[in-house]
Amino acid sequence: MTPRNSTGGEGARTSGEGTPFAVDVSPDRRARVALAAFLGGPVTALTHFMLVYLVAEAGCTGEGPGLRAFDPPVTDIVTLAATALAGAACFAFAAWNLSRWRGQSRNGTDEFGDRSDDLEAPDPGGSLALSGLLLALFSLVTVLFVGLPALFLPTC
Repeated sequence: MTPRNSTGGEGARTSGEGTPFAVDVSPDRRARVALAAFLGGPVTALTHFMLVYLVAEAGCTGEGPGLRAFDPPVTDIVTLAATALAGAACFAFAAWNLSRWRGQSRNGTDEFGDRSDDLEAPDPGGSLALSGLLLALFSLVTVLFVGLPALFLPTC
């Protein structure tokens, strides 16, 4: 049974004075993909920073039997491995955003299979993809600035 609003039409209202028609709140795959592409680089850089910081902190200041596993050779190895992995992830997010910004694949459809000549479909590229590209590149630089000093400087 569909709810009726005060005007007699079918559908739900968003509030007492809200829209007199049903509001579609189903999850939108395009929005989730755009959000994942946009935030992928910064989330990767933040995760990398926290991992490197916590391992270095445990290895340099931690005492006790459980923290001896993080003594200095381990901190350098973990830092360099995490930097390589996070750098590759940031580069992948940058490439993904670049392909989204360019807009179309070779067969004339976007990443969701929609034709590019459809006027109702939103632009798969645009400013959000460009912003995601720039954020991913900035995150790559951040990851390198955090991790590469482990090549030249002692951890502790």
